[in-house]
Amino acid sequence: MKEIKYFALIVFLFWNTTSALAQSDMIGYGLYKTLPQANNLNPALLPDYKFSLGLPGLSGFHINTGQNFTNLELLTAVDENGNINTGDIFRKMRRNNRVTSNNTINLFHLGIRGLTSYTAFSINTKTFARASLPKELFALALYGNASDELDDGLVDLSRGSVKTMAYTEIGISHGREILAGKMTAGIRLKYMIGHAYADIPTIDGSLQTYGNSEFRGDSISLNVNQFEIRGGGAAGALMNGDDIGDDIRSAVTGNSGFGLDIGATYEFSQKIRFFASLNDLGFINWNQGNSYLGTVPSMSYTFGGADVVELINGEDLSVIDELDSVVNNLEYNETKESFTTSLTGKLYAGASYQFSRRQTASAILYSELYKGALIPALTAMYNFQGGTFFNFAFSATMMNGRVNNFGTGITLNLIPFQVVLATNDLLSIVNPMNGRAVDFRFGINHTFGNVNKGKSRAKKNSKNTIDTIDLGID
Repeated sequence: MKEIKYFALIVFLFWNTTSALAQSDMIGYGLYKTLPQANNLNPALLPDYKFSLGLPGLSGFHINTGQNFTNLELLTAVDENGNINTGDIFRKMRRNNRVTSNNTINLFHLGIRGLTSYTAFSINTKTFARASLPKELFALALYGNASDELDDGLVDLSRGSVKTMAYTEIGISHGREILAGKMTAGIRLKYMIGHAYADIPTIDGSLQTYGNSEFRGDSISLNVNQFEIRGGGAAGALMNGDDIGDDIRSAVTGNSGFGLDIGATYEFSQKIRFFASLNDLGFINWNQGNSYLGTVPSMSYTFGGADVVELINGEDLSVIDELDSVVNNLEYNETKESFTTSLTGKLYAGASYQFSRRQTASAILYSELYKGALIPALTAMYNFQGGTFFNFAFSATMMNGRVNNFGTGITLNLIPFQVVLATNDLLSIVNPMNGRAVDFRFGINHTFGNVNKGKSRAKKNSKNTIDTIDLGID
């Protein structure tokens, strides 16, 4: 039964990491004046449309996955003998290798714009997954436990972790111009519905092979410190061995929480503008009925070799019996307890310079906090806007210490339909073999009106007004 539970966990984690297609949605900032969903990045961003509507199946989706250590060209390259070049793959790996993925489906969006404000209601389903894999784990798989690639024969798994989550957020936001239009401030309140959650916060274990530089193989020591495996919602039910078909509604909708997004923009001058937002400040509480909390106890085992005589005689190996005895004596603790998880907070901050009526350049810093570490990205962006009819953005992003992500996006208004096409990683589309990420956004919105026409008309009327002088004559 334990094997089934842990297999279910592995399948759930793997599915989310591979198909829940991570980097931030930078290109949305460049298209915000004509992309209604960009308001999800910063509730203080006010689009130009007076009315926008996104319907299920049309409003679109955003898929995104990324990693920091290899690409398809390297993974599929072979040497002169036709073998995969594992040496090159391993040498390019980092001390800690991350795979991160995000997927967003826009189920519904309704936005109403006034001259100085914007109010929106949205429903989005999201999945998030991240796996951190230490380099030593790959060395063990590729070269074995006696490899010189392992420092003192040690495989330290403590930097390894896995987290995955699926949920729906129902949000309402309001942004408004203040300080005579020089500043906008916005807030979004979100009700969260958790569908599934699973994580291993840390795999606190190590494998060490003892010996010397000439021969490493005297003995192998396995040490595991106590760590936890958690599951909630549909994942928790699977790990408990429950048949979620009997009460699937409770498993995927019985977990709730709240979230908050805040943002602001400030017009420093006619050409320079600053903006910032802090997103996904919140939590989800996973109910007890479909939760799983497994505690893997501490253990240690030393393998000193097998008895050759037992092998020759075809007898059961005593070393196997010893390992079975150690495993069987472990006291796994499995309980159903409700628990609370926080969302992964995200920070956007930047500035833009408008060097003509239709052209703008921006610099945007993105960062998120994961396991106590900041994961940053810096983007430079160019934007050309042809009214509400056409909007184009191009970006270059530096992540993991190098500029290797180029993005682009357009919105095209075909009255009353608007088509959105965007990617934060152009390389993954034009040259997928060298790409480190997959990122694509597509959607169709219904958009009406242009608030700027009302503003320009008001300005024109004010200019045409002639001040009168009271002469005191009736």
